[in-house]
Amino acid sequence: MSGDHHDAGDRWTNLLGDFTLGRLPATVGTGLVLAMVNALLSIALMSLIFDGPLDAALPLGIGLGLAASALVAVIAALGSSFPGMYAGVQDASAAILGLSAASIAATLVGPAAIDTVLVMLAVTSLATGLVFLLMGYFALGDVARFVPFPVIGGLLAGTGYLILVGGIEIMGVESLSDLMAGNALGLFWPGVVLAVMFFIASRRRWPSWSYLVFLACGVVGFHVITRVLGIDKAESLERGWLLGPFPEGSMWPGLAVDALGGADWGALAGEAAGLVTILLIVPITLLLYIGALEIETKSDVDMNAELRATGWANVAAAAVGGPPGYMYLADTLITQRLVGRRRGPAVVAAVGILSVLVVGGVVLEFVPEFVIGGLLLFVGADFVVEWLWSSRRRMTRLDYALMWGIVLVIATVGFLPGVAAGLVAAIALFVVRYSRIDVVKHSLTARDHRSNMERSEIDANYLEEAGDSVLILQLQGFIFFGTASRITGHVRSRRESVETLRFVIFDFRQVTGIDSSAVVLFERIALLAREHGLTLVFTGLSPTHRAQFSELMSDYEDVIRDEADLDHGMAWAEDRLLAAAGGSDRQQRALPARLADELAPYLDRRTIPAGSQLMRQGETTSGIFLIVSGRVTVLLEGRSGEQVRLRTLLEGTVLGEISLYRDEPHTATAVTDTECEVLHLTPERFNDLCREAPGVAADFHVFVARTLAGRVSHANRAIRALQG
Repeated sequence: MSGDHHDAGDRWTNLLGDFTLGRLPATVGTGLVLAMVNALLSIALMSLIFDGPLDAALPLGIGLGLAASALVAVIAALGSSFPGMYAGVQDASAAILGLSAASIAATLVGPAAIDTVLVMLAVTSLATGLVFLLMGYFALGDVARFVPFPVIGGLLAGTGYLILVGGIEIMGVESLSDLMAGNALGLFWPGVVLAVMFFIASRRRWPSWSYLVFLACGVVGFHVITRVLGIDKAESLERGWLLGPFPEGSMWPGLAVDALGGADWGALAGEAAGLVTILLIVPITLLLYIGALEIETKSDVDMNAELRATGWANVAAAAVGGPPGYMYLADTLITQRLVGRRRGPAVVAAVGILSVLVVGGVVLEFVPEFVIGGLLLFVGADFVVEWLWSSRRRMTRLDYALMWGIVLVIATVGFLPGVAAGLVAAIALFVVRYSRIDVVKHSLTARDHRSNMERSEIDANYLEEAGDSVLILQLQGFIFFGTASRITGHVRSRRESVETLRFVIFDFRQVTGIDSSAVVLFERIALLAREHGLTLVFTGLSPTHRAQFSELMSDYEDVIRDEADLDHGMAWAEDRLLAAAGGSDRQQRALPARLADELAPYLDRRTIPAGSQLMRQGETTSGIFLIVSGRVTVLLEGRSGEQVRLRTLLEGTVLGEISLYRDEPHTATAVTDTECEVLHLTPERFNDLCREAPGVAADFHVFVARTLAGRVSHANRAIRALQG
């Protein structure tokens, strides 16, 4: 908790430092530029929503937009983990809200339509804020990254297209016939020129005040030309060339509580799809912008903190009935370039936007429609160019074609069908691309991979010869209908090519999920196993996966065996192969017959009870043990006392040779699992052997070397098999 207070204190210190005498001019200048640009952008976006039958409520809509823009800017700036963050009412959500508003206006008339749209704005902002808050508090900042990039690009480019079209319509061109007939071209071409200038400035990264100069030139130029032509302000308003007319005085909308009673909730429910679309697009877009900000500024931004700050900002916007908002990447970068990472300019911008709200229509009625239309034209074109042109080199041809397809659906059919097409495309991309990932990570045999059961040279040689009788499939990822068929193909192919195949081991340790359709395909494999006398061994099943396979394993218990892990599954299969091959003389398994006779005077034959320690990790070497019968487990003890099983040794194997030859403490602990019969060569008797019978000692050295070489050889084969 103290950390939060410390962080908040740093933010206020950063903010107050922006208003010291040395920083005040830069803070105020940058803030005023942001205020003018974003006030006009808010007006433009609200004009997109309150258009056509709803234009009577445009003054109220502009008031809502300005109030929300100021609140979002100041709350996001103070709550952000990145000093210099600038946020405001956003274009992507405004475009979708404009479509929903037009749909409502087509079914309702008069105050009912306006009230319903006002409630829609508040509900959308509140829902957006809650989604942001939930994502932030539950640390879900990475969830949106799973949506395919071309789907996001297609939706955002489609949003840009809608904004672009809205800007053209605001400038009086509602159809191609208007353009061909020359209607409204007096507003259209100045707006196009203004948009082009904005676009050039953004691409060449001209200073932020250049945007303000273009806006001022547009406004002043319009009034100079109309006065020269003898057209006064009143006539320009009457012709629809200027914003307005607006009521006199403040445009503060107040809290639109009365709209709750006049709204048509049924019509509002009919626009739920648009709300869901906003809740899908807005978090993804914000997280994309934050990612871009991290790259541009070469810094780490706390995504979850940004989600929380933006969430509270949208809750505040909902309180005044305004539309949703979030970070403006361009304005944030401009702020950083001009004054560094400072919070002051966003606060000044919020005050500037509120001042426009207070002054009201007196100022806004001087703004030509083509300025608003040109601003929207620029924003829409910037979206389209950024996603349909600039991003083309970052995508494959398939991704690029998919993005174009989504935009074409939005342009020709509608935004919601475009969203649906995007979701279908996302699912299709997942299925196609994931199905290309081979769910079989490694396909091995008993030649390549053995259990940790260390066996005699005779048994090891037999398992080497019979290695093709065991197929090991190490699975990975999510197994569903698109990938499970490859598993069936592996089994069928192996059975057809190897007549001696007896065991198929499936290792599920790295499997993240299993679809129900995959369980059906495993039933086909079980039928194949029953038909050809195979045994299927499932290893590494999680409790969830074991529950999915429980019915299958019950129905096919004669051909399916469940083992804890791959090592136990391999050991079980090896035991069955050796049992089928029959046994051999245990004394020969321990040592070659001649060597056993020659070593007999130096070996101590002992019977060790189960649970006894033959050697302990860290203690002085106690010599070599040759296991005649029984089973011994080798354990590695960790620093905290935990024990890890390294391997299990059976009859005919050697234990303790490394410590003896290197004359160092034991590297692991050996415990007898069963009663064991061993041949013990102590260090003292080993030295006697080397001194008294050097020839026998040499033969023993060869025996130990062959044992160690066998371990290394098997490890090398396993590595080569895993490397493909």
